Amino acid sequence: MVNINETIDKFFWFVNGNRIGIVEKNESNIDGTDKYISPSISGATLRLEYTSRPIPFDPDLTKSSELPDQFHEALGFKVIAELYRLPGDGFNLQLAQYYDALYAEQVREGKKYASRNKVSGGYIKPVDY
Repeated sequence: MVNINETIDKFFWFVNGNRIGIVEKNESNIDGTDKYISPSISGATLRLEYTSRPIPFDPDLTKSSELPDQFHEALGFKVIAELYRLPGDGFNLQLAQYYDALYAEQVREGKKYASRNKVSGGYIKPVDY
């Protein structure tokens, strides 16, 4: 049987861009410094719990958004609210607050949507460098 505390102390994770990396502490390192290697255990079940976030927007307008379609309108609400805050003829704080409220409602709905779609699981696959 695997000791869970020993396993927790032995493996570490990190985020690199849009990827999650898992490494194992090298116990055979003779100079006493921490060195990390690709996991030596393969086929073990791995449970990840995370909240997925979309990749940031890119100036390349040919790429599609990772935001679900039902929340695209929220971006428009936020932009309209900010435009009503600009000084000039269009300055209107009441309309800005109205569109902020619409945006906030969409954000609440988005958070509910995100919490319903949690998926986890995977396997450790060693990689040689």
